[in-house]
Amino acid sequence: MKLFNYIVIALLLIIASSCKEDETQKPTFPQDYGEGMYIVTDLGVSFYNHKSSTSQVVNQIFNTVNNLSINNPKKIKFRGTKAYILADNYIATANVKSFENKGNIDNFINPVDFDFVSNDRLFVVDKNDSRVKVVDLERMEIISDIETGEAASPGCIVSNSYKSFILNSGGLSKETKDSTIVVINYRDNLVPQAIIEGSLLAGDNPNSAVISSDGRLKVLCKGVYDPTNSLNNTMSSLSNINQYNNEVYSTDNLSGIYNAQNLISNYDNSICYFTAEGGVYRLNPNTLNVSLITNTDASVINTDVESIAINDSTTVYYEMLYMNDNASPNYLYKYNISLSSFVDTIVVSGNIKDVSFY
Repeated sequence: MKLFNYIVIALLLIIASSCKEDETQKPTFPQDYGEGMYIVTDLGVSFYNHKSSTSQVVNQIFNTVNNLSINNPKKIKFRGTKAYILADNYIATANVKSFENKGNIDNFINPVDFDFVSNDRLFVVDKNDSRVKVVDLERMEIISDIETGEAASPGCIVSNSYKSFILNSGGLSKETKDSTIVVINYRDNLVPQAIIEGSLLAGDNPNSAVISSDGRLKVLCKGVYDPTNSLNNTMSSLSNINQYNNEVYSTDNLSGIYNAQNLISNYDNSICYFTAEGGVYRLNPNTLNVSLITNTDASVINTDVESIAINDSTTVYYEMLYMNDNASPNYLYKYNISLSSFVDTIVVSGNIKDVSFY
C-alpha cells in the first residue's frame, strides 16, 4: 500500500513539473506599442510614436512579434485593445500594445474597407463580391452578407450611430461608372439588424465621405478619370445628403478638380481635405471653396492634433496633415496646417498604403 502511495505521489510530482514547464514555455510579448502612429505598407505595419521628439520608426512589427507576415496589408483600424488589419482576403487582428497575433477573420474575396457597428459586429466591404459581409467579432466569423447591387464595386463605408452608407465607387470608364449609395440600417433597440433602407444617387463614382459640422453627409465623387484618355474625364463633385432621411440635397461640381479621392475632415469637421490631380486640397464643405495645399502627388492622408511646448507654462496645439508621396512611396510628410509648412519627413520600409492613429 505504501508503495502504491509513493507511486501516486511521484506521478503527481511529474504532472506538476510538466505543467510548470508548459507555463514557463508560454511566450511573453512586451508591450512596446499602443499609443502612436501606425503606417501600413506593402511589407507590413510600421509603428512610430509621432508625439515624441526622440522616437524612431519600428518597421514590420506584426511580422517581427509573431514571425508571421500579412498578405497584402491595406489598412488598419482600432477597437478597444485590438488592431484590425485589412489584408488580401482576410482581416488579421492583434493586441494593440504587444501586437501579438489574435487570429484572422477569413473568407473574403477582396475586402477594401470596414467599420465597427453595434452588437459587436463588423461591416466589411467586399468589392469583388459586390457585398457587405457582416462579422461577429466574438466568434471572429462572417454571419451574413448584404448585396450592394449586381456587379457593383463597393469601395467605402461611413456610419453614423444607427446606419451605414456604402459607396459604390464604379470603374474607370463612362460605361462602368456608378453613382449609387446603399443605406443599411444596422441598429435596433432590441435586436441587431442589417436591413437595406434604400439606395441614393450621388455624383459619378463616389469614393469617400465625412459627416460635416452641419450634420450633413458630404460624399466626394471622383467623376470619370481615365489616365489613358483625358477626353473621357469628367470633373469631380461633392454630394450633400441628409444622413437621417437620406435626401440628396445637391451634387455640385468642384471646378477644375479631377480624380478627387480620400476625403477626410479636420478636428471639428468644419474643413475637409482630399487628394486629386495636382496635389492635396483644402475644401470648405459648406461653401465648396477649394484651395491647393501642396502639389505633392499623394494617395494617403490623415490628420492629428498635436501639442508643442513653447516654454514651461505655454503649450500650443497645431493640426498636422500627414501625407504620402507617390514619387517617393516610402516617405510620409508631416505638414503643419496653421503654419502652412512641412515640418517633418518619416521614412518607412515599403510603399505606404494607410496611416492611422491610436
